[in-house]
Amino acid sequence: MPLNVSREEVLTSYEQEVKKLRRLGKEWRLKERDIDEIINKSFKFLQEQCETQNVKSLITDGTKSRPLYSFKLTLKFIMFVILMFFGACLFITYHRPTYNLVVRNVQELIYPTMKSLRKITLPIVRAFPSITVWYDEMCLVENPYFRAPDINCWACEEVRSVLDLTEIHNPRDFQPYTGFPYIVKGAVTAINYKNLEKLYIDHKQMIDQDAYRIISTISSWKTIGNLMDHELEKNPTTNQDAHIVWRINRLEPARVLRKLFPRPSFIPDTVNMERFILVDEPKAPQYKLPFPEGYRVFVMQASGERLLILEPVEGCNINCTRVSVLLKPSDFLYYNSWFYRPKSNPVENSTAISISYIGSL
Repeated sequence: MPLNVSREEVLTSYEQEVKKLRRLGKEWRLKERDIDEIINKSFKFLQEQCETQNVKSLITDGTKSRPLYSFKLTLKFIMFVILMFFGACLFITYHRPTYNLVVRNVQELIYPTMKSLRKITLPIVRAFPSITVWYDEMCLVENPYFRAPDINCWACEEVRSVLDLTEIHNPRDFQPYTGFPYIVKGAVTAINYKNLEKLYIDHKQMIDQDAYRIISTISSWKTIGNLMDHELEKNPTTNQDAHIVWRINRLEPARVLRKLFPRPSFIPDTVNMERFILVDEPKAPQYKLPFPEGYRVFVMQASGERLLILEPVEGCNINCTRVSVLLKPSDFLYYNSWFYRPKSNPVENSTAISISYIGSL
């Protein structure tokens, strides 16, 4: 019988079936008492079958719904914990007595907590040794929307050109202030691409371990080893427009690079280990210079030529004007990254590979 019938239809059908049984019992010459007993037994049997089916259905439905119920309960618990956490953070932040109490007591727990966390994560580091490259990172996720609050643009308002301090014995003494960019021609040692290749060959194992990553416009060049194996000077790309950024931020590679790229005497020694080596073919397109950790940035042009345009940062582009400078081999450029974001451009008729070394103070 279909499941979508009404109660009246079920009763009518049942009544007809009972009449059929009585008529069949009379044809078989059964007594009325025996017919009634047969009908009652059939009714009880049907009732037992229905009850059994209902119990099975109830058990099955409960088993199926239990994981879903557990998932919903877990989800509610997680949401409750998250809301409690944010509520506690807001309360601590805006309730000054509680904030002072938490800060005063948490300070002593930072070191033991980080020490314990380091021990807990040691198995992960042993299983995945490649993640150790993130150890020396100052920032794992950069905020692209960061803007310096209430920046005062006075330091670049008077700048109309890059100051040439080539003839000065100590350029820092004649620099008007830290926001004024200047250039010193012939202040650094010229380095060609072969010197860079030799550096890699002499320290291959250490570089491949601590400073192997590069960013390149050529998709197949993902490591410094890929670049050196290509021998770019002998095998230029089709359009001669390859651009490579080699970032170094670990101690051992930094020491080696400082021997190849010694700083001029008027630049003080600092603890900033992050540095960049930019390798550009003659027709490499325009790009923005990397943003190092120190705000007083210097560029040492080792080989080739690049035209640098110093664009005022957002917020200073109304009061300050952009300036440009042509960097040739052995040139040294200083600028302040609080006020300028340089862009490197190709130089017309240039034929040599450009190598630029960037550091900060």
